[in-house]
Amino acid sequence: MAKKTRKVLKQESQQRAIQQATVNVNSALAASATRAAKPAVVEAAVRIGQVETAPTDEYKYVKADLRRIGILAGSFTAILIVLSFFIK
Repeated sequence: MAKKTRKVLKQESQQRAIQQATVNVNSALAASATRAAKPAVVEAAVRIGQVETAPTDEYKYVKADLRRIGILAGSFTAILIVLSFFIK
């Protein structure tokens, strides 16, 4: 994997700052809503907000990479098995 450029690192830093600000706002809203609402409902709302701000965009490539690795590993294994019949 190539080394990340300064631009990419800056963008990731900004995204983390936005996510942290969102979490802070959600927790502040939850704290103020706790006084007015039931705690179980507020906790569920906070959990939903945190799930939505999860960094899923950072790992979109993982599934494709794992599929590629699996295909390569399977093909190399098959090639080795076929070659073992010719070597004997």
